[in-house]
Amino acid sequence: MRRGIVCFAMVVACSLAASARAHELHIGDAAPSLDVTKWVKGAPVDVEATKDKGVVVVEFWATWCGPCVAAIPHLTELQQRFRDKGVTFVAVTKFDEGNTLQMVEEFVAEQGDKMGFTVAFDKEGKTYDAFMKAAGQGGIPTSFVIDKSGRVAWIGHPMGSLEEVLDKVVSGGFDIRTAAVVSTIRDKMWDALRAGDHETRIRLADAWIALEPTSASPHMTKFRTFADELGKPTEALAAAKKALALAGDNAATLASYAQAFVREDDKHGFNALALDSIKRAMRLDPESMQTAIANFRVLATVGREGDAIAFAEKAIKHLGDNASDLARFARVLADPKRADRCTNLAIEAVDLAIAAEPDEPAHLSTKFKILATCKKDVKAAVAVGRYFVEKAADEEGLLNNFAWELLTDEAMKGNYDDLALAAAERCDEIDGGDNWMYVDTLALAKFETGARAEAARLQRKVIELIGDGTVPDDVRERLERFEAAK
Repeated sequence: MRRGIVCFAMVVACSLAASARAHELHIGDAAPSLDVTKWVKGAPVDVEATKDKGVVVVEFWATWCGPCVAAIPHLTELQQRFRDKGVTFVAVTKFDEGNTLQMVEEFVAEQGDKMGFTVAFDKEGKTYDAFMKAAGQGGIPTSFVIDKSGRVAWIGHPMGSLEEVLDKVVSGGFDIRTAAVVSTIRDKMWDALRAGDHETRIRLADAWIALEPTSASPHMTKFRTFADELGKPTEALAAAKKALALAGDNAATLASYAQAFVREDDKHGFNALALDSIKRAMRLDPESMQTAIANFRVLATVGREGDAIAFAEKAIKHLGDNASDLARFARVLADPKRADRCTNLAIEAVDLAIAAEPDEPAHLSTKFKILATCKKDVKAAVAVGRYFVEKAADEEGLLNNFAWELLTDEAMKGNYDDLALAAAERCDEIDGGDNWMYVDTLALAKFETGARAEAARLQRKVIELIGDGTVPDDVRERLERFEAAK
């Protein structure tokens, strides 16, 4: 049986290699250079110059990306551990309206030593395109490991098996040829998932297991497929137990598995595995925010609300004045499905974050959303929202995102149109009316507050600003709606 699976794995790899390659950058290819606008922290890194000398980890992230921020302590720890082994971590972030150079510089300055690695700003997106787009990667955070020969050795989530990979790469025990085949298999697995071909996905996972028998990841793929797609709980349990046995002492992995296993209506014993996973994670790394969040979610989901609340209360006290973690934990607690007690704890956590960083508008945005969607206290939410607009007066990206969410989120639209208009007008004022996305938001805010002729005029301006570019269908649809309502 094993020989047949290995053969299948090799057939998959060969068949894909013989056809047109889906992406431009693959495992085993020479790594692109780092073409960035500014080195925000640390000395510039030349990938070509590191050949035969060291290993480079290129991490793509953004200031607004919660999982990216959550990975920072882990990446700092890895940089400290592997620095003497010739490994350099470079965090590259590209420009967008919510991730300007000023925002990045302020964020990095606030992080201080907690962000203990090199940081680069990629205004033109050249490095992002050369790595992320070329490799077919669409989500952040994503890490690329470049070995001493200058080849891309691994691509994946930094909270996954990055540490294990680096151990092998620096010791010379990493098999890049096998990694390339596994990467091919994973691409085929995504194709199978998109096509709804779950049986093929299972066969591909088995091929992956044959090539990397000590990897937990393909077993987790089998668990998710059996449990969520094929309705085969017995097979799902077997795959989950195997994944847990192979997860080792990686707290982040165990915490993520716990959240994958847990079910509100558990009929097959998955929750016992979730509780076992999170207990192991908490023993290994009780200080991790990721582990704490997973622990709360698991306890609350399995019906142990009292334990979940008690844990949350202790966690909030333990966080002290760590504003970013307090705000992140507040967002987790602020689940509309949770009891009101959880919402009150969320307010307590975000208030502590605001006290620690009174000039950070993002915390006010978090509090607004808790009041609006969980408390459903429109009056209190409007008061906080107005304060947010005042605090974010010079941050057009934050203002635009805030206004757009108020206008389009099903839980809020219709209740905060005047607030959305205030945020959109301030955003347009800062920008000078040149960004079509901001004008698009302002047009919708005008329409929802009754200024329909003005909305139509602004929407026509949106199309003019787009110019020769492709006008999105929803932009045209809004113009038709605004014109018809004049």
